[in-house]
Amino acid sequence: MRTQTETATEPGLALRIHRVGAEDWTSHRDLRLDMLAADPEAFWADPDETRARTMQQWREEIAGPRLHLQARRGHKVLGGIALLPAGYTPEHRIPPDQAHIVSLWIRPEARGDGLSRPLFAALARLSLDLGRPDLRLDVDESNVAAQRLYERRGFAPTGARDPRQGRGTAWVEYAIRAERLLED
Repeated sequence: MRTQTETATEPGLALRIHRVGAEDWTSHRDLRLDMLAADPEAFWADPDETRARTMQQWREEIAGPRLHLQARRGHKVLGGIALLPAGYTPEHRIPPDQAHIVSLWIRPEARGDGLSRPLFAALARLSLDLGRPDLRLDVDESNVAAQRLYERRGFAPTGARDPRQGRGTAWVEYAIRAERLLED
């Protein structure tokens, strides 16, 4: 299944939201490595482990459990987002009507261009197609810029907090109904 949303951004160049498949492993790898190099504290991933992955490991990551989307203009990948409709492991359970948003990242040169709106809208449609309208995400309490972005999009803090080991900060949970992300 491919998800593609086109929005006019410049004459001749449309923004596409692309569902990442196994054949996209290099663009997925490049985006992931760039996001971890630029903002390592914002994500759960270990940059050293991520850099050491093989082609097969990248393809396995794309295969699941996360569903990855990329914002592209031509062949240039400007950012991405992923939906986690089930837990990472059997022990990590997610209620059947819920999904988690993970790995939102926009390349610095594309920030401020409104890319989060079409990424969130495509992700909301995907979550609704899966019957998981209750969306959640976690953001480090020190990442004020990300919190402002989520609040502008209609997310609200749930009050849930999860301490980040060895960092002195906590993950703060935000929630929204998927339908609200389609209202913009």
